[in-house]
Amino acid sequence: MKKGKNVTIGERCDIADSVVIMDDVTIGNDVIIHEYVVIYPHTIIKDGVEIYDHCVLSKEPKAPGCNSRAINTNLGDTIIGENCILSPGCVVYHSVEIGNNTLLGDYCSIREECKVGSYCLVSRNVSVNYNTVIGNHTKILDNTHITGDMKIGNKVFISALVSTTNDNTIGRKEDSVDHIGGPVIEDYASIGAGANILPNVTVGYNSIVGAGAVVTKDVPSGMVVMGMPARVVREVD
Repeated sequence: MKKGKNVTIGERCDIADSVVIMDDVTIGNDVIIHEYVVIYPHTIIKDGVEIYDHCVLSKEPKAPGCNSRAINTNLGDTIIGENCILSPGCVVYHSVEIGNNTLLGDYCSIREECKVGSYCLVSRNVSVNYNTVIGNHTKILDNTHITGDMKIGNKVFISALVSTTNDNTIGRKEDSVDHIGGPVIEDYASIGAGANILPNVTVGYNSIVGAGAVVTKDVPSGMVVMGMPARVVREVD
């Protein structure tokens, strides 16, 4: 194990020899860290966490001048809550907070300034973009993209291959980001496989978006929508 300055490691931890821990990292008790994990500065890992091979924590966001959004370099700690599991290849950026008992699946990515609640599942190859908030007991299945500036409530279910976007200009107004706004998905909503949720749309409380639907406007609470574009077909049972 390669260890930097101001590193605190709790009791009964099992950390592989190939792990790199940089400065200013705090690791709680009963933590297991597998091979080739890299932990960058200002990371707090709480008790009972297991981190599998090739994960990267507190990665600093950088861009070589190719993106229109300014990168925030004044970031805080990355916090991994108690009893979380980070599967192989996860990348968690700087200033991310993960609640307790949450599972991050293989090769998922959580960008900077995101918050993920407790008892969540963020499954394989899911990408969660910057400044997004995800509530408790929410499940996001394989190969789904959660766009930047989204708000997702509690006990939300998002199926596989769902796409969300936050820019209705499709990148044609890169000189300004004032028009960018992620969707809002309220508590208990369910999103079917392959659905597309467009910018600034609200999917209401306890509503259902059918598989493959293209959601271009707000979905009322307690309603089922289907189609391209999505239309209300009935109330939720």
